[in-house]
Amino acid sequence: MVPVSWLEDGDHGGEPAVDPARFDSIGDWATPPVPWTEQSPEVLLLRKEIGAVLQRELETLAPGQRAVVLLRDVEGCPSDEVCEILGIGEANQRVLLHRGRSKLRAALERYMTRG
Repeated sequence: MVPVSWLEDGDHGGEPAVDPARFDSIGDWATPPVPWTEQSPEVLLLRKEIGAVLQRELETLAPGQRAVVLLRDVEGCPSDEVCEILGIGEANQRVLLHRGRSKLRAALERYMTRG
């Protein structure tokens, strides 16, 4: 038998298994690792597919609906800012947002039920 050095206990070259900077002063993770289940290949593929569905459906929305949805949900603009940018009233902005989101939600439901 020939001993294999990496199987033996003892000195590991002084190299820690995890960088000590990843822990806080009491030994807890400074930023906990992301669970693997959230980044599984299936989840990543589904997220990419859903993104493509949403992008495709966004382009089919009426121009006003698309503009409001993009500004509110993609860019994160508050409603008063969207109204100012587009030159529309608050009620009109709410209607356009509701209709646009409803169409996107319906497209996602169709996609998810098709399997």
